[in-house]
Formats: sequence, C-alpha cells, structure tokens
Amino acid sequence: MLTRLGKFDIIRLLAQGSMGDVYVGRDPILGREVAIKVIQASAAAGPEARERFAREARAAGALNHPNIVTIHEMGEEQGVLYLAMELVKGEDLGTLIRAGTLTPHDILEVLAQVCDGLAVAHRHQVLHRDIKPSNIRVLWDGKSLQAKVLDFGVAKIFNTDTTDEGTVFGTVNYMAPEYLQSGRADARSDLFAVGVILYEALTGNPPFDGPSPGSVIYRLLHEAPPPLLPTAFLGISRDVQSLLNCALAKEPANRFQVAEELAAALRAAKDPHWRWSQVELTPASPASRPVPGPPVMAPGNMPARPPKEEPTGIPARAVPPGKLLRETAEPSRVMGSGPIHPPVQEMPPQPSSAGRAEVRKDVLETTRRQLLQAIKNDPANARAHALLLVTLYRLGWMDAVMQSLRRARNGGIPASNLLAVPRCAQLVDEEARSCRLPLDLHQEFMAYLGS
Repeated sequence: MLTRLGKFDIIRLLAQGSMGDVYVGRDPILGREVAIKVIQASAAAGPEARERFAREARAAGALNHPNIVTIHEMGEEQGVLYLAMELVKGEDLGTLIRAGTLTPHDILEVLAQVCDGLAVAHRHQVLHRDIKPSNIRVLWDGKSLQAKVLDFGVAKIFNTDTTDEGTVFGTVNYMAPEYLQSGRADARSDLFAVGVILYEALTGNPPFDGPSPGSVIYRLLHEAPPPLLPTAFLGISRDVQSLLNCALAKEPANRFQVAEELAAALRAAKDPHWRWSQVELTPASPASRPVPGPPVMAPGNMPARPPKEEPTGIPARAVPPGKLLRETAEPSRVMGSGPIHPPVQEMPPQPSSAGRAEVRKDVLETTRRQLLQAIKNDPANARAHALLLVTLYRLGWMDAVMQSLRRARNGGIPASNLLAVPRCAQLVDEEARSCRLPLDLHQEFMAYLGS
C-alpha cells in the first residue's frame, strides 16, 4: 500500500474504482485530511488516460461552489498520477436511496443543490457526463442537508477538440438518449441524469433498467417509465410527475434547458400546493444555452434528421408515462468508443421477477442501530418506527419486524402515521404480494397496516 504521495501522508484506502483508487491522506503542512484519487498504473500508461486525468483536474479545479467538491492539488510521482481533493463526510446518495432515509422533501432539496452545482459547472463550459447517486455526497447534521457533486473524471470542456469525441463514458442507466446514440452530450444530458435520480430516489427503482446493457439502452431510447405511485408524493406536490416527464423527455429540446430552471422547479415542488402550470417558461441565456451537438441518428438505422434550431425555453408539455418496467438490478456500466446503438435483433424486454438491488448488510445494521437510538430518544417518532420496520424486513429478521410493529402499536402510534412514510407503505404493498412473513405473522402485520 502507498504510504506517501507528494507532500501527503497516506492514511488508509477509502474506495476502489475502475480507473483507480481513492485514499484518505493528510496534508502535514495544513494538518487537514484530504481524499486522494490515484490513477492505476495500467490505466495511466496511455496518453489519452493521462490527458483525461489532467482534464479532470483542470475542469473541476476551476469550479468553486458549495455543492461541488473542491480540488486542492494535482501531481505525479514516480509515474503515479494523483489528485488531492476535499474529503467529504456524510453518505453517498445511492446508500441513502437504498436505505430509504430521505423524505421526498429532502430528495427534492438534495437534487436542487446538485443542479446548483451543475449550473456553475455549465457556466464554466464543463460537463460532468456521469451524474449518478454514487457521485453525489450528502451531509446531514440532523437539521439541514448539503449535497456535493463528486468526480468530474469524465467531464469534457465545451468547444475543445479532444480525442475522446464520440466516446461514451459513464453508467448506462443514467445516460441521456442523445448521448447513447451520438457519443456527444450537452448540459441537458446532465439534467436528464438528475431526472433519472429523482425517479429512483422517489420510488427506490431506476426508471430504466434491465438484465443487460442492451435492454437498458432499448428502454432509454424507446420507453417511458411507469408513473409514480401515490406514496411518492407525500409532503410534496403531485405535479412532480409532470416535472419528471419533462426532465426525462427523450428529445433534449423537450427538457429543462438550463440547470437553474430545474433547480427552481425542484424547490417549488416541495410545496404540496405547487402546480406545474405555474412554471415560468423563460428562454435560456446565451451564457448558459446548451452547445448544439451533431444530428442524432434515429433508431433502427433510419436516416439522420437535420439538426434542430437551438431551443429557447422549457416546453409546456410533458411526455406521458409509459409501460411498466421491471424492478431494479445493479446499474450496468459501459465505457467504450463510438456511438452505442440498441441491438438490432433484440426484442423489447419483458417484465422480470428480479427483485430490487440489495442493500449491504453492514449498511442495514448501521441504519438499524441509528433508528433504535432515535426511538430511544423519542419513543413517539413514527418515522423512525416505520423505517425500522423496513430495515428489519430487508435484513430478513421477521420476528424482529413483528416485535417492532407491536412496540409501535403499543406505544400508541397509529398505522396511518407509519404508512405516511413512503418506504413503509411500499413495504406493506410488497408483503401483500409476496407474503414473506409466516402466515400468522403476515395476518397480524396486514391487519394493522394493510387496511
């Protein structure tokens, strides 16, 4: 293991990725801890990989915003490239989504802050191109939330002639259709990814998923996600559905055009009385208007259509919800050269019985301990009781599920208060379908929560 890079002492390994590892380091001069991203020796061998790594430093280093991780220093030592950046505490958004610890209100604020950061990046002509839950860090002090966007490692500077033009980087499930088809993205492609995350955070399932990259791509290009369930709107506006339809439109011209306007809509939707018709459609300013890309190839090897005139505002119409998709598996990754097209002979994927992505057991057990402490501090905390039911159910501790349910019931917490937590309401629907609890416990569970 590395012990030192440049002036930084290496403390421990933090994470491992496809392009390299991330360590916790310490700056002995300032006495602060930093995150140090190290590119693997094999990956650093080629000039394109080195240029990509250097471009990350230049792109992210030029950005200064509370919702973007701060880059401190880039260097190379004995052939090892490294990037020292702000060490961000908290949890990544993917973990929080799987654990179900954020309310719909919280989710809207987190993603509005992500858009705040993206707005600054886009104004500096920087694309992220890999917006996904694991690249969003959330800090929560019990009262307020702060989101930070990480890893501009596949970012591209607008209007630069680089060798990776037409190359697709990132995670397929969050890629915009035009990026998959042409290998080129603009600001609206990052905003499409925010829409994907919003859907996943509100439902627990990605809007586009499948058993293979090809099936994911087919759905991204051709299908609309199923509409949100009523439980997704608890405490927020029901017109989040229309907001999502706009954010996930297949055509870039039919989406939000700039991050500032998506951020404003997300914050407005925290008000349950907000209505989509109240959105003010304003033209994009010249400084933030997306850079036009090349003509997009239509599916099925049809002739390319000519480029559209640059859009001037957010559309008033939203794309209607579409077919029901299967629940999530782990997102698929693609990194390669050239446009990605849907398989010519692949039929539209059929719904599958595969279950949702598994949450790591250690994460669930940590969540369980936190929730037990919250209940100890406030026995009437209905949200903590509801999330504890979900956590124990995911762990498979069915006797503990019933003990927790009885504790909440005997403590005078109405079933309606537990069901007001979206994850708990979804759990009741799941148990009604799957009957994982033993029959006598299932009947007791449904008698209290299933009415």
